[in-house]
Amino acid sequence: MVNGQGTTVQETVASHYVNDEGVIHAYPDNRESEYLSESLGLYLEYLLQVEDEESFAEQAAILKGRFLVETGGQVFIPWRLYAEANVNALIDDVRIASVLEGAAEQFAEPAYLELSQQIVSAIEDRQHQQGTAVDYYDWSYRIAGNRLTLSYLIDEMTVLPESFAMLDTGEREVFFPEYYDFDEKKYVKSGEVHMIDQLLIAVNRFDQGLQSTEFESWLIEEWINQGQLAGRYDRETGKPTVDYESLAVYYYLWQYFERIEQAEFAKQVVERAESLAGEELPGDLHFFDFIHYQMMMDEQ
Repeated sequence: MVNGQGTTVQETVASHYVNDEGVIHAYPDNRESEYLSESLGLYLEYLLQVEDEESFAEQAAILKGRFLVETGGQVFIPWRLYAEANVNALIDDVRIASVLEGAAEQFAEPAYLELSQQIVSAIEDRQHQQGTAVDYYDWSYRIAGNRLTLSYLIDEMTVLPESFAMLDTGEREVFFPEYYDFDEKKYVKSGEVHMIDQLLIAVNRFDQGLQSTEFESWLIEEWINQGQLAGRYDRETGKPTVDYESLAVYYYLWQYFERIEQAEFAKQVVERAESLAGEELPGDLHFFDFIHYQMMMDEQ
């Protein structure tokens, strides 16, 4: 896909988001910003989407050479590089494993499937509480986390399918709790909700056959009345607590409207995102926002 300046997304990434070794950093032209497994996973997802086999192979090699750590007969992916990171992140690992599985079929490369299975095996073996996948495993202390963040339960998740049951919180409120605490044996809510999390949970619930009537009604009303969605809201009042918008929020809003068959609203979201992005990409966009926007625009 070509962006506003007539260059491809891959060229923009290469010019602004990678260091000399080809590893993605979080902010454009800032090699001091974080190097996240999240960024690598999302870029792999984009490259699979646009069927760029060569660039995918390059990033898969970076995954193996820079991110993958072998220990105790298993492999894990630290959530960031260039720091004492001995903890992985469930959603990033699941995304990477899923993308590798898709690439093995699309590019006829069995090594990708083998790598995917290695990542999944570590989660199945270590990263669970009472048969339910949890957010992370600490490989230095050999302890699994005590919480499961509901936005992590993306449909591509290929491990511990029992975890999906956690999306049915039993509550009928506008906003969802953020995570389940296994020590306290309860769902936990924050006073300020992040719309990326809320939309991801709504998408995840939809994919598992769960309706989110109250959230859906609030979301549609907010969109009709405001024509935009802020990054964060107050849980009690449903009013925005910030004045910024986010391209990643609009990616998940577009996904959700597509799922609930609100095609006109989905189209409006894309138009709003385009006006927000403007022509000067990447500007100062975090890679998370930049690549989600590109994934959405590639689908138009």
